[in-house]
Amino acid sequence: MRKILKHKIIEESGSIDRIVEEAYHAIHAQPQSIDLIINLPAIHTIKNTLQKQRRKTRPPVPQTIEQLPSPLPGVYCKTAQEHWYSDGTFYTCPSIFYQIYSIHAYCDGMSTPCIFALLGGKFEQIYVDLFSVIFRKMFECHLIIRLRTITIDFELGVSNVFTKYYHSVIVRGCLLNFWQSLFRKFIDLGLKTAYNNDENLRNWFRSFASLSLLPLNHMLQGLQCLILTRSEYPSIQGFLDYYHSTYGPFTEFPPHMYNHYRNITPRTINY
Repeated sequence: MRKILKHKIIEESGSIDRIVEEAYHAIHAQPQSIDLIINLPAIHTIKNTLQKQRRKTRPPVPQTIEQLPSPLPGVYCKTAQEHWYSDGTFYTCPSIFYQIYSIHAYCDGMSTPCIFALLGGKFEQIYVDLFSVIFRKMFECHLIIRLRTITIDFELGVSNVFTKYYHSVIVRGCLLNFWQSLFRKFIDLGLKTAYNNDENLRNWFRSFASLSLLPLNHMLQGLQCLILTRSEYPSIQGFLDYYHSTYGPFTEFPPHMYNHYRNITPRTINY
């Protein structure tokens, strides 16, 4: 097993925690699993050993900005795509940065990463600087900027960048993120058990989440219908208040931002 694990952590890029857990699950499925597990070191010992083994074959993780490769590779994707999809991730980001921000485009039906940016925060000015650098580099590389829409994860700082400085670009909210935020609020309000047990409530919530697929000028009518047919659970009013304050017409994320009725391109950044 140790040889298999050492081979995997060199050949695969997955986390060591996941690799070790999968190996233990595989052992449990074997007839003599108890005997095998007894003879193995403690899990934390195995993980520490594998971490040391992986560090021998890979560059050290930078601890300061000065330790980053200099100059950084200047590779730019010569894409003529009109639709960009962007998102930030925190779990795989080096500890000296706040997030990895990626921008994808679709080429031959495949979601293709074009840019990875290491950012020190999620303030609006950081996003202003990021897109300023991107567009300047594209200009220096004689690339025609054809951007028409950008789909984001409802990050207000990114939305403000395009609203203030790039007016011709349409900003769309990711449909999956919209649905997930509604469901998280539903659960936070104590409606999880009711959702699991009450089919009428499930259908009502799914209809509510699907408002974004109605024609834009029909969304208000659809919302009014759902308000009239809502369940009698006390927390439903709190859910409606959340929707109005977060995604209502006069909020920072108004309905036209997450309405996908006429959108024939991918509707989510998690494609």
